[in-house]
Amino acid sequence: MSGTTSRRWHGRARLRAALAGAVLLLPAVAAMRPVRAAETRAMNARANERTTWDSVFTLVQAERGQAAYAKECARCHAAGLEGADAAPALAGSAFQGAWNGQILEELHARIHTAMPTDTPGVYSKQLVTDVVAHLLRANGFPAGAQELTHENGALLGIRFVATRPGARTRAAQGARVPSTR
Repeated sequence: MSGTTSRRWHGRARLRAALAGAVLLLPAVAAMRPVRAAETRAMNARANERTTWDSVFTLVQAERGQAAYAKECARCHAAGLEGADAAPALAGSAFQGAWNGQILEELHARIHTAMPTDTPGVYSKQLVTDVVAHLLRANGFPAGAQELTHENGALLGIRFVATRPGARTRAAQGARVPSTR
């Protein structure tokens, strides 16, 4: 073989080896893709995440939820959401502490799949969404211009945050700064 032919042959051999290696790596790269896609979705969700303080429901929706709650939920959880017997309170510090930091999808799913305890899963997703709006309003969260929706994973992007962001605690508000006089 001449020098030019030898270089071509070795170049082609290297190319074939590189292609063979790439073909062997494709399944491994493809297997990593769903993990990366899930991580990317999670990072995007956190970046776009809203909280219960971002006016995520309307007053009209909360009123529908209040009517549904009175008809379907008050028999166990009491009319004022204070809970009774084995049914926990759905308003106040215990409720807020239990759900603080969780996404609204978890609260929605719990109600939708586990309530009522005697016939779980009978409530429509829309009714549950309206009841969640009522619970948010009863716990002091602000209403807004758009209804809360259970569609398209919207509840995955809303985190239950018990304390208003930027709000100081009562102790901090009452604390006095020592005078430097």
